[in-house]
Amino acid sequence: MADSAVLSNRGQLILVAIGLLFIFYLFSLLRKQKITESHGLLWLFVSIAMIVIVSIDKLLMGFTHVLGAQYPSSALTMIGLLFIIVLLLFITLQITNITYKFRKLVQELSLQNADLQNRLQELEKSARGTGEA
Repeated sequence: MADSAVLSNRGQLILVAIGLLFIFYLFSLLRKQKITESHGLLWLFVSIAMIVIVSIDKLLMGFTHVLGAQYPSSALTMIGLLFIIVLLLFITLQITNITYKFRKLVQELSLQNADLQNRLQELEKSARGTGEA
């Protein structure tokens, strides 16, 4: 692979700047408690990893070679696409888990509501029975 296939300095600088801005935004979200610490740590790790990969030409070219891509930008696109697919799977698993928990909660609430209605009817019947006697 020719050296011309390496990202330009401007491209590297832009990607590193975007990564750093993302990290600052991530800390802002963490400070405002809009994201959990565990998710924030994952995003921080991914951001730093991408900054390192983009910043070190040999590392980027290694990833490009391992992925079988011809250009670093293609390798970065492949890595990004893979990350998005994994992220979508992770979010789908969380939504499925929340859906099951929500369904169980609604069922329990319905059963408690039915039990409460039955108790209320029994109290009304006993109050009527006591009042008539």
